[in-house]
Amino acid sequence: MKKPGFTGIVLLISFFTLLSCGGGSNTSGGGFGSGGGGGSSTGTPVYVSNSNSSSVSFYLLDETSGALQPSTGSPVVTGGSSPDSLAIDPAKKFLLVSNISSASISVFSVNSTTAALTAVTGSPFAAGASASRLIMHPQGKFVYALSPTPAEILAYSFNSTTGALAPLAGFPLSLSTSGQSGLAISPNGQFLYTSNPNTNLITGFSIGTDGALTRLAATTSPNNGSPIFLTFDSSGSFLFAVNAGGNLGGPSVSTFSISATGALTEVTGSPIAVGTAPVAAVFSQGFLYVLNQTSGTVSAFALTTSTGQLTELKASPVTVGTRPVSLTTAALGKFLIVTTTGTSGSGTIAVFSIAADGSLTAVTGSPFTPDTATPDQVLAF
Repeated sequence: MKKPGFTGIVLLISFFTLLSCGGGSNTSGGGFGSGGGGGSSTGTPVYVSNSNSSSVSFYLLDETSGALQPSTGSPVVTGGSSPDSLAIDPAKKFLLVSNISSASISVFSVNSTTAALTAVTGSPFAAGASASRLIMHPQGKFVYALSPTPAEILAYSFNSTTGALAPLAGFPLSLSTSGQSGLAISPNGQFLYTSNPNTNLITGFSIGTDGALTRLAATTSPNNGSPIFLTFDSSGSFLFAVNAGGNLGGPSVSTFSISATGALTEVTGSPIAVGTAPVAAVFSQGFLYVLNQTSGTVSAFALTTSTGQLTELKASPVTVGTRPVSLTTAALGKFLIVTTTGTSGSGTIAVFSIAADGSLTAVTGSPFTPDTATPDQVLAF
């Protein structure tokens, strides 16, 4: 099943690369932590979309050991096809899942004790186009989705009581060139940015109180192009662009400072090299972690907040498994979780503890065997 993607770099991007090739070849990974299965366990909820089975899996992460525990009733079907990107509302009451092949968004209420999911009334909601990226506004009022083909931004109002979605007036908002990939909102909720690796452009928008987007005057081109993924630091002072590389340079991550008007300026020393075929990144507790798909590694960097410069940690990169596709942090930055699909139909979920210096250590039992063979995107509380 081939999803719409970008010419020449389709295999680099996590949400476009879960094709018919299977999951991880590593069959020696651990099982789940003790106490799993009956819904009586406690821990941090972890959610994984399963593109090949139209479902979402839910687990509990032990906040002391990092062990991943199964939950009764997992996985649940989304009601759509090819579920991919995940988002959660600020109150952590609802989980949203984009269904790429059926152009819809599923919404589930979350049981914070067992991690169990229950579809809300009206789910899945029609999206109008294939939503490859999904993001919730920090205030929880609006949901934005990115469609690469046609190139447009979709937007919805979000009912924080029922979880229902309703299309916002003035959307979809057309973008100039197909292949849009990155989507990020500043932590203060003022600006939204998209990126296109085909054109090497990052486009910014201001966000109105009604959710409307107004395009900023200037676009930005990273010095070492093909930005496929965007994410912010915790303060919103810096925007990171993960660059696929290619004709414009090797794989890298660029760092931009953000002005009060939303303008981006690439900082001194940017970009910095990462592993082969980077597809995603996450920032937590002063550190940026970049997932390198072909290398099967995570590159780890410390951020100097006064300058925006990234410094690679001595123990970086860290091997995480064959063909990783997504990563997230959990339990207030204590753990890093990575999903892999491998090459033979049995993916893994790797869990690493994060030390005070940002270094990663695999927890006991990692990698864990998921309840569905080819895990895709991952999100945790």
